Amino acid sequence: MTPPSSLTVAGSLSLRAPERPAAARPTTPTVGPRLSASWLAAQGRLPLAFMALGLAWLVLATAMLALAPAALALPHSAPHVVAITHAWVLGFFVTIATGASYQIAPVALGTTLQSERYGWWHFGLHAVAVPGMVYAFWRWDMVLLGHFGAVFAIGIILFAVNTWQTVRRSGQRDVVAWSLAFAASWLLITVLAGLLLSLNRYWNFLPLNPVALLRAHAHLGLVGFFITLLQGVSFRLVPMFTLADVPDWRSVRVGLWLSQLGLLGLAPALAWQNGYAAAIFGAAILGGLIATGRALQRALATRKKRFVDPGISAFLRGGATLVLSAVLGLLLVWPTTPWGSAPGGFNAMVYAIAVFAGGLLPAVSGMLCKIVPFLTWMRAYGPKVGRVPTPAAGALTNPVLENWGLNLQAVAVLPLAAGAWLLSPAWLAVGAGLLGCGVILFTADMLTVLRHLWKPIVLTAPPAPNRTRP
Repeated sequence: MTPPSSLTVAGSLSLRAPERPAAARPTTPTVGPRLSASWLAAQGRLPLAFMALGLAWLVLATAMLALAPAALALPHSAPHVVAITHAWVLGFFVTIATGASYQIAPVALGTTLQSERYGWWHFGLHAVAVPGMVYAFWRWDMVLLGHFGAVFAIGIILFAVNTWQTVRRSGQRDVVAWSLAFAASWLLITVLAGLLLSLNRYWNFLPLNPVALLRAHAHLGLVGFFITLLQGVSFRLVPMFTLADVPDWRSVRVGLWLSQLGLLGLAPALAWQNGYAAAIFGAAILGGLIATGRALQRALATRKKRFVDPGISAFLRGGATLVLSAVLGLLLVWPTTPWGSAPGGFNAMVYAIAVFAGGLLPAVSGMLCKIVPFLTWMRAYGPKVGRVPTPAAGALTNPVLENWGLNLQAVAVLPLAAGAWLLSPAWLAVGAGLLGCGVILFTADMLTVLRHLWKPIVLTAPPAPNRTRP
């Protein structure tokens, strides 16, 4: 049988029926009638589809960078740089984050997803639109970009409506519910702003610097979607996997609201190139991240699971790097700063590498290391619980591949940043090579997990307890 702890966390990640009052619950975790075989087998199809697509894009985006590492020495508005950036952001980060939201949002809100059909329509539109947009950016074809961008926007509209309706039907109005609703809203605003920028590139009707508009667009997505989402769901995921409590919800609320208010001022300040306003509102966002970090630190201090596994470590490392990246961003927008957007030295590309490779990549990869095994376990082995011996969800991964993959991704950040700073093709090639090796190993680990969907293992006896870790 699966160890009780695996059933506990797997059940936490699933869409459970309303629980009995605490006094009536059994003292040991069980899988009873509420978790029927057919119900367990149906779980995770939509988010797993997004995650499989996101992993494919992770490999493709890494290959694009490995084949043209010198692109990171170009200005960040160069067509090939914009194409590679969107392959990473839309292809990998947004795909994984929206797919995970389809599972995490109902769990965090204690309800069911408003419309799985909307989710599948979103998946289809997303799968068609993103490669078309990346190709259009690479060719710098604004007409083609507008067409595929409109398809992508329809998918995001479905995602946003689905999220809003799920939040509404749950009746929850806590900080996690607000973060989910805000993140979906900011993602939709970011996509519509991107469409506006593509139209402006074709007709040139906005009397503003295109590079400044690009910076504002990038931060709408970075702070509005990714950071806002992390500021909420982190306080469901980390306590769930470390068996911790959240003793300081006030700091969580302060962090979220500071980020929202800061972004409302930062985006127009960047668009209109007002350095003083950008510095003030950027400092508010930094303050929000610090408040969130302090709340997460206090939560981790209460954890009952003392050993922090590689996935959670990567997730936390990514969050810490995002705080550091906010400091770097504040230095870049400071009114008297000697740094800017020109290649070489401390510039916007170094900042972008810190944000995406140092912050978002380990945060998203670490989240995948926890969510994918449990969703796979529920589909592959959940229906068999109580009938035959089944492995634990945590046993589906390959620890060697997981550790090496995450660590090589982390090491790659330094040579990539050094290459962008020094305009060194050699350092950029080393960084892209290390990143590629890390991504290959990480993807191999995820495929090791996903293969249980079509080739589950058969145990003839209950698995021996793992005595190598507490």
